[in-house]
Amino acid sequence: MKRLLLFIFSLFPFFFYPPLLFAQTVSPENLRDLALKLEKWEVEEAWSEAKGHLAREPKNSRLLEIAAQIAFHRGDYPEALRLMRASIEAGEEDERKKGFALFAEETIGVVGSYARFESPHFSILLDEKQDGVLKDYLIDTLEKTYEVMARQYAFAPKEKVRVEIFPDTKAFYYASTLSARDIEVTGAVGLTQFNKLMLLSPRSLVYGYRWLDAISHEYLHYLIVRQTANKAPIWFHEGLSKYEETRWREGPPYLSTTYRNLLARAQTANRLIPFEKMEPSLVKLENPEDVHLAYAQAASAIEFIIGKAGYEGLREVMSLMSASASRGAGDALRGVLKVGFTRFEQEWKEFLAAKGLKETGGAGVRHYKIKEGKANEETVDMEEIKSLVARNRAHLGDLLKERGRVGAAVTEYRRALNENRESIPIINRLASALMLMGRHGEALEMLLRAKELAPDHPTVFTQLGQTYLKLENFKEAKEAFQEVIQVNPFDPEVHRDLALVQEALGDKESAQREREVFRKLTQR
Repeated sequence: MKRLLLFIFSLFPFFFYPPLLFAQTVSPENLRDLALKLEKWEVEEAWSEAKGHLAREPKNSRLLEIAAQIAFHRGDYPEALRLMRASIEAGEEDERKKGFALFAEETIGVVGSYARFESPHFSILLDEKQDGVLKDYLIDTLEKTYEVMARQYAFAPKEKVRVEIFPDTKAFYYASTLSARDIEVTGAVGLTQFNKLMLLSPRSLVYGYRWLDAISHEYLHYLIVRQTANKAPIWFHEGLSKYEETRWREGPPYLSTTYRNLLARAQTANRLIPFEKMEPSLVKLENPEDVHLAYAQAASAIEFIIGKAGYEGLREVMSLMSASASRGAGDALRGVLKVGFTRFEQEWKEFLAAKGLKETGGAGVRHYKIKEGKANEETVDMEEIKSLVARNRAHLGDLLKERGRVGAAVTEYRRALNENRESIPIINRLASALMLMGRHGEALEMLLRAKELAPDHPTVFTQLGQTYLKLENFKEAKEAFQEVIQVNPFDPEVHRDLALVQEALGDKESAQREREVFRKLTQR
C-alpha cells in the first residue's frame, strides 16, 4: 500500500493541497508552481527555486516535502531522505511521507555502492563488479540515440540524463516498484520514472533480452515527457518509443513477423485493444500477447500519424500536448490532423486494414524467464519443448552426443524436429551436432530458419556466428556476434570469437576491446 501511495504521489504531487492556514513566505501558488515544474521534469529550475524558498523558510513542512521530491528527481537520494525527514519533524507524520522516506532509503541501499560513469550526455550508475562490461555498449547506444533524436525531434537536453542499471530483480524491484510478474508476464525490463532511465541487467534473465534497444526505448520515453510536459497518453508513449527504439542501430522497423501475426490475428478476431484500455500502463494488461499487441497497435498509430502529417506533424502533436491544459492527445491530434479522436481511431483502423496483414506462423511472442537458482538455458530449453515425444528424442540425442555418437544424435534430433517442427531448442541442438560433424552448410540452413522463428534468441546468433567463422564469412560472423551482445553480453566465448573476426577484418582496436571484455568475464 505504501508503494501504491508513493506511486500515485509521484505522478500528482501537491495539486490537492488546500491553501495554507498560516502566514508564510511560501504561498500555495509557489508550491503549485514547484509541483508543476516537477511534473514536467523541469528539475533543475524547480530545485533552484526550492532552495531559494528554503533559505527563507527552512521549516515549512510542505516545502520540505516537495523539495525532497525534487532532490530525488535530481538523483540526490541522501538529500531527498534528509529533506523528507525534516518535513516529518516539522509537521505531521503521514503514510505518504513515511512511504517516500522508505523508498529513498531503499534506493540508497541499492545504488549507494554503484560506480558512476560519465559520457557527454549521460550519467550512468551500475554495479561495476557484475555489470561493468555493459558500460561501453551502453554509452555507445545512448550517445547514438541522443544524436539521432536530436536531429529528428530537435530534442537535446542540456543536463546529463541519468541512467541506472540494476544487476538483479530484487534491486530493480526496490528502485522501480516493478515486480517479478511485471517482468515475466509483461516483459517490463525498463522504466522511465523519477527523471531517469532504469534498466534490469540482461544477466538476470535466462536468455537475456534486447537490452540496448530497451535503453534506447526508455530514452524515447524521457524525450516524450520533456517534449509534451508529461501530458502524453500511454499509447503515444509506447507507440513512439517502440517505433524508434532500433533507429540508433539502423535496425529493423517495428513491424516484425511477431507483430504482423499479432495484428493480423487481432483484426480477424475483431479484438484490437482500445487505446483507453492501455492506461495507466501496458504492465496492467493480462498477458505477453496483449502487451505486445498493444505495442504493435501503438507503433502503427505513430506510423499512421507520420504518414498523414510527416515528422513535422508528429513534432507539432507533441508541442500541442505540451501547451494543452489537460493530459491526452485528442486536442493535439485535432489540431494537426483536423479530426477528433474517435475519427482518428477509425482512420487508423482503416490504415491498418489496408496493410492486408496475414498470419504466417512461426515467430511468436517471447516470454522472459528470470534466473532462479540453478536455472540455465539448457534446462529451460528442454522445458520449452512442448511435445513429450520430441522432448524424449531430444534428450536421447543429448545423451548420444555426450558419448561421442554425434551421427546418431543427429538422427534423434531430426526425429524430434519432425514431432515439433518449429522448436528452437531442437533446431539449436541439431545445428550444434551438424557443426561438430563439419557439416557447416547444413547447420547454416537450420540456423537461418531458426533466426526467422526466433529473432531474439542468443544461442541462434551465437551458433550463426560460429558457423560463419568456420566458413570464413567474417562480415556475417561479425553481425551475428554483435546480435548476441545486444541480447546477452555475458558469454565470454562470443567476445573471444568476435575478437578473432574483428582481427580478420583488420579492426585491431575493436578486437582488443573484445579481448578485454573476454578477460574480464573469465576472471570472475
